[in-house]
Formats: sequence, C-alpha cells, structure tokens
Amino acid sequence: MAGLIFIGLNIADSFLTGLGFELGAREINPLPVLFGGSMLLKGLIAATIVFILYYFGKEKWLWYLNFAFFAVVLFNLGTCFIQGIV
Repeated sequence: MAGLIFIGLNIADSFLTGLGFELGAREINPLPVLFGGSMLLKGLIAATIVFILYYFGKEKWLWYLNFAFFAVVLFNLGTCFIQGIV
C-alpha cells in the first residue's frame, strides 16, 4: 500500500511540475529539469525505489518518503492555484 502511494505521489508531483514548466515556472531541483516532467519516467524511478526498499526490508521508510512527497505535492498544488493553473 505504501509503495502504491509513493508511486502515485511521484506521478502527481511530475504532473504538477510539468504544468508549472508550461507556464514558465522554474524548478529548484535540477533532476526534474532532466526528466522534462515525464510522468512515465518518474513513475518508473519511483517503482524502482519501492522495489529496492522492499528487497532490503526497509519498506517502513516508504511512509517517511510519502510524508515528504505529500508536502511537495501540496506545495506544487498551492503554486498552481496561485498561478491560476487549476
């Protein structure tokens, strides 16, 4: 369950980042600039992280990552509302 939430939050982050890019927003993190807001690539990377954490028995870490990404998604959503995207 935590793995699916993590993947979903990453895809939501990528979607909102892509919306921001279309309107000229800038990204602080240099990695999303390389992805270009690709939801598929971000989802695959998130799925790989989930697999690795489950493989090494560290799936509890996913909940900490989920809280962090939830905050990022809320921040991006707030930015979209301020810019009038949504």
